[in-house]
Amino acid sequence: MALLHPTERPQPAPAAPPRRRLLLLALMCLVLGALGGAWAATATRTEPVQTRFVPPREAAFDFTLRDQDGRPARLADARGRVVALTFIYASCRDLCPAEGNDVASAMDLVGGDDVVAYIVSVDPVGDTPERARAWIDRRGLGGRGRYLLGTRDQLRPVWIHYGIAPMNATRAESIAAAARADAFRAANPPNRSRGGFRYEPPPQPAQPPPGADDPYPDTADLAYRGRARHIAGWDFEHSAYVLLIDKRGEQRLGIPFESLDPRSLAQDLRALVAEPV
Repeated sequence: MALLHPTERPQPAPAAPPRRRLLLLALMCLVLGALGGAWAATATRTEPVQTRFVPPREAAFDFTLRDQDGRPARLADARGRVVALTFIYASCRDLCPAEGNDVASAMDLVGGDDVVAYIVSVDPVGDTPERARAWIDRRGLGGRGRYLLGTRDQLRPVWIHYGIAPMNATRAESIAAAARADAFRAANPPNRSRGGFRYEPPPQPAQPPPGADDPYPDTADLAYRGRARHIAGWDFEHSAYVLLIDKRGEQRLGIPFESLDPRSLAQDLRALVAEPV
């Protein structure tokens, strides 16, 4: 079994509610720990670092949002299938397509319909149903992917429960960025070959963002504290990891973007698919 490779698991702060907060704190502290002393680096993803976290073995926080086709979507709908849960914005042209391609490629390697991707928006302004459908189509996910949309108020509980800092661009900035992405894709139609896309991180700032050194950051403030990963600028940065949820709806393994690799992700997915319900 290649599924469980626990890394550092910090203890929750005394004021935090038990168990549920451990997932959030583990993610943030693992990411912050991996960033120590690396702010000036320009690392690539040719050799992914194997930083992972093992959340509490309990039911994943459920929610109800609308998918790209306007249908109500809950995690409970996927019971009996393995869920790859991740957080994206559709007009992104660097980290998000790389993450989506890794997930889609891993699902292709597993084959069948035992795995479904749930993509939760981190851009309630720019992520429209049309853009979400186009994002799913570019990944070739078809019936294997649901892109979940909502207002900021509707998405906020999901972000908080899963330790996600969404992008914090203004409404005007989000609209303008999405329009630029639409124009770029209209001028550069996708060739449907995921293998040709290569992510390169932008130069890192000389200093980490405020709060990056906090041992137990307040994830409810929705403030991003990680390394620079988007060419669009700091207000478009957001948390990015994949959480694997088993067929019983229990959270099992978290993989930060920097550690994603389609082959190892496929191995983890196969291990969960093989488990009995």
